[in-house]
Amino acid sequence: MDWACALCPSQSAQRSDDCAGVHRDVAGGCFPVTETPFWWRRHALNKQEFFDRLAASWDEEERPDIYERLARVVSLSCLRGGHTVLDVGTGTGVLIPHILRAVGERGVVVAIDISREMLRQARQKGFPPNVHLILADMQRAGFQPLVFDRVLCNAVFPHFDDKERALYEAWRVLRPGGLLVISHPIGREAVNRLHAQCRAVAEDRVPAAARMYELLTRLGWSDVKVIDEPEFYLARARKRELP
Repeated sequence: MDWACALCPSQSAQRSDDCAGVHRDVAGGCFPVTETPFWWRRHALNKQEFFDRLAASWDEEERPDIYERLARVVSLSCLRGGHTVLDVGTGTGVLIPHILRAVGERGVVVAIDISREMLRQARQKGFPPNVHLILADMQRAGFQPLVFDRVLCNAVFPHFDDKERALYEAWRVLRPGGLLVISHPIGREAVNRLHAQCRAVAEDRVPAAARMYELLTRLGWSDVKVIDEPEFYLARARKRELP
C-alpha cells in the first residue's frame, strides 16, 4: 500500500518514512536534532533531548509485566483488520507489535515521536513495510484530515505542552466514529511520582479521571470512558459520527 507523505504539501505518493529524513528539519511538526550533554535530574533539558538520551536503555527499563498491560491497551482500543492507526509517542515502538497483531497485513501503522534516537531504536526492530516511523510532534504534525481509524497515545499524553491542541489534532485526523485512546500502563500515580523526580518532565502529569473526563467531553468527544486503576490508566473517547 502506498502512503502519501502526511508532511509533504505536494501530496505525492511517497512513503512517509522515506520523506521523514528530508522533512525532519523543515516541516512545522518536526524538531531539529541537537547534541547537548545530559545530567539526570540536575539540568532542565527540552523533552526531545531528554528522550534522546534515554533511548538506548529505554527497553531495558521496561517492567516484566508491561507486555500484558500493552496488550490490554490494544484490546480496549477495539482494533480490527485493515485499520489505519496513528501511534503517537511511539518511542522505541513497544506498542507496534500489539497493534500489528490486531490490524494484520492490510492495516497501516503510522508511528510518530519527537525523539530521533527513540525512532532509531524502533527502526532496528525491523518492522514490516506497513509500519511508517516519522519524526514529528502530534501538536503540529500536519497530517491530512480524516485519515485514521484509531489514534493511540500510549505513555505520551502528559508530555503535551498544549493538551487541548493535541486533542484537537486527534479529532481532526480521525475518521467519524474513530477512537482516541490515551493510556499509561504503569498507572497515573506512578507516572506522576516518576516525573516529579526529573526536571525536564516535572510538570508533565497524568490527569485524574474526573479531569480527563471533563476535558474530553468539553471538547466534544462522546462515549468517554476512563479507567484509573493503581497500575493501569486508560481514557477512551469516540469522534461523533456525521449526521
